[in-house]
This record gives sequence, C-alpha cells and structure tokens, in this order.
Amino acid sequence: MALLQRIKRWLGALAVVLLATALAVPAGACVGKTLVIGAKGTLQQELLAEMISILIAERTGTTIKVVKYETTAEVHDALMKADLDMYVEYTGVGQLEVLKGEAVSDPAAQYQAVKDVYNQDLNLVWLEPLGFDEPRVVAAGVPAQAAPVVRKDTLKKFPALARLINKLGGAISGETMLNLEAQAAKDGPRDAARKFLKDGRFI
Repeated sequence: MALLQRIKRWLGALAVVLLATALAVPAGACVGKTLVIGAKGTLQQELLAEMISILIAERTGTTIKVVKYETTAEVHDALMKADLDMYVEYTGVGQLEVLKGEAVSDPAAQYQAVKDVYNQDLNLVWLEPLGFDEPRVVAAGVPAQAAPVVRKDTLKKFPALARLINKLGGAISGETMLNLEAQAAKDGPRDAARKFLKDGRFI
C-alpha cells in the first residue's frame, strides 16, 4: 500500500511538471521566429511571395510575413541587412543590377555564375529556378530565370526550408505564370497562389 501511495505521489508530481512545462512554452515555439519574405513592386512578385509564404506556413506552421519593396536595390539591401529572409530574384537582374557583371547568354551558365558569387561573396543562396524566364525585367536576350534567394543564416535556422521551397523548382512554366498573373489580377495574388498550390498538390 505504501508503495502504491508513493507511485501515485510520483505520478502526480510528474503531471504537475509536465503541465508547467507545457504552459511555459508558447504554441509554435518549435518552429522558430517569423520568416519574412520580400516582394518587389509587381503583381508577379507579390504572387510568388504569397506562393512561397503559403507553402511554408501550410507545411511547417511557421509564421510568415510578406513585405513589399519598390526596387531591386531596396529589397536586396533589406536581405543583406537581415530585414528579410528571402525573396524571388531573376538571374539577369542579379548578374547585371546587383553584381554589376556582364550578361551571360546561356541560362544555365548565368544561373551558376550568380549562384556562385552570391554564395561566396554575399552569404546568400540561390535555390532551384521556378521554371520560367521573365523577359520584361532586363535587356532583350538576357536570361532572367526566377529563383528564390535566401540568407544562409536563415537556412541554418530552418534546415528543411530549402528542400521544401525547391519542390516548386521547375513547376511554373512561362505560360503558367501568365495565367497565374491574369488570375491574380482578378482574384488577388494570395487566392491565385493558394489555388495553384492546391491544384499542384503542394499543400
């Protein structure tokens, strides 16, 4: 009987400790801080930012904030200052406007060129291209593949993030993007992004 009473007291104490621990840890604490995603001032950029935002939030429970900027310089500066965790950039823009380099005519070579320099000099990581080229953002004939650019320290804090976002790699053709932009103009970027993700079974 004494042994049974001791076991009951021990179980009661354990329950109190577990309850106190649960109350001390806010819900969602395991996913870390809020992730901030940037968007330059175009409908396409808002659409892509919302798409990544919804994907991450739905698949991980992480809190996401989307912040809009007007120019490449502003959003890149915010990324470098850690005001942002990521945004979608175009290879031609990264090469010409950010790195002030010479355009590379081969799309794969240009992607690799910006990826290498961003990684070595800026501590930024280019994830897989989304699958479409955006000719409206740079000079004619300059490849401009869209791809998410993420801070290295963000990827260290969220180890599964790159793998998750890379599920969108190659998933958006040029025709698909034009259709998405038309839908976003009518229904709003967030609704258009969510429908694309559901239709493609990303969420």
